[in-house]
Amino acid sequence: MKISYIGLSGLLATQSSMDTSARNIANLLTPGYTRQGTVLASRAAGGVDVARLVRYEDRYKSQQLWNSTAREGVYAAMEPYFSQLEEVMGLEEGSVKGGIDAFFAALNEVSTGPTSIPLRQQVLSAAEGLVTRFDALRDTLYGQLDAVRQQAATSAAQVSDLSATVAALNERIAELTAAGGVPSELIDQRDRALLELARLAEIRVAEQPDGMVDVTLAQGTPLVRGKLAARAETVANADGTFGLKLSMGAAEFPLDATRAGGSIGGLAAYAGQVLLPQLEYTHTLAAELAGRINAALTSGYGTDGQPGQPLFLVDAATGRLSLNPAVDQVNLGFSSAPGEPGNTDNLAALIDVRLQPFVLPGLGQVTVGDAYTIMVGKLGSDSQNNAASLETAATLRSQAELDLLSVTGVNSEEEAVRMSELLQAYQANMKVISVANRIFDTLIEAF
Repeated sequence: MKISYIGLSGLLATQSSMDTSARNIANLLTPGYTRQGTVLASRAAGGVDVARLVRYEDRYKSQQLWNSTAREGVYAAMEPYFSQLEEVMGLEEGSVKGGIDAFFAALNEVSTGPTSIPLRQQVLSAAEGLVTRFDALRDTLYGQLDAVRQQAATSAAQVSDLSATVAALNERIAELTAAGGVPSELIDQRDRALLELARLAEIRVAEQPDGMVDVTLAQGTPLVRGKLAARAETVANADGTFGLKLSMGAAEFPLDATRAGGSIGGLAAYAGQVLLPQLEYTHTLAAELAGRINAALTSGYGTDGQPGQPLFLVDAATGRLSLNPAVDQVNLGFSSAPGEPGNTDNLAALIDVRLQPFVLPGLGQVTVGDAYTIMVGKLGSDSQNNAASLETAATLRSQAELDLLSVTGVNSEEEAVRMSELLQAYQANMKVISVANRIFDTLIEAF
């Protein structure tokens, strides 16, 4: 009887909808799961069919989430390095500033007894301490530069792996789509891979009619084309920073890593815009300090009446500061006259070096004594700006995630109501079939 087929179609359609709702409820806590649903269509001859299964998604909101994730990745990559460098480049006693202060304090103290061997020896000890602190700072800066390069290389390898994952999922999704299936779970896996990719570099995603997606970096360099995935690797630059190179088949695409966005872009920006300037500041300050102190000392005379010796040596190639091994307390040129070891005129000029101005590239004119404080202030300002940008980016990423979840997320209350409605519909269709059976039995009995 027709009524039986109508009831049966309703029963099957409702059961399919209940299966879909049950899948949604089961995946309520599954990260990255996208809510699914069924679309029903009435039959021309009566009854109902499941027209298609749907995946509730919003590609615009997905792209917004990927974009905001990439922006957060830029500042998040720099944050721990800023924190570490701020701890090292403080203004405490153990810092370079503490070393400069201790050195000039020793010069002030020796002015009370310019021929005192212990006080003159104390100047040498303070100079050695200053050299040690400059060395520690340089080692920290170069150590961070190495760590940043290594982390960027690891991130580039992850980009390669994730791109290959997206390409492999593309192939499986296209095959299932062509066979008439609904690859929702596979698309969820691909979207999770794309979100991880967005943390590493800013990406753009274009969906194709066959279900595949093409992925490029923000400036258009391809990462995934259908079933093909690019290989990413970092390339060392002459200045100690790094670039990025993508390879797809025989084609190679060299890139400015700072434009890649995500954590790779953040690491490249930190290396080029924070570490290299701080290294330049450090080398310039060391050279200026050493050159001016050496010039003052060599214009004077030691306690032996001989011309003073330079106290510091600066390696022109590396910028490393060291103590002159040929100098001792005797040939520190504090006196302005060879036969007057107690004369402190040249020592006074040496103490005045602290107030002498010079140009620190990128920071303008500073004094020898204040240069390091200004360097630390610049670092602190950059760090605060990064922290504020990270907070803003994290808020935007969180909002983008909530916006996407409003479409794709499973709402337990809605699904519970939906399941209750489907159960009523299922029972109603069972009633229709039951009534049809009774009518059929009545007709049989009548004949």
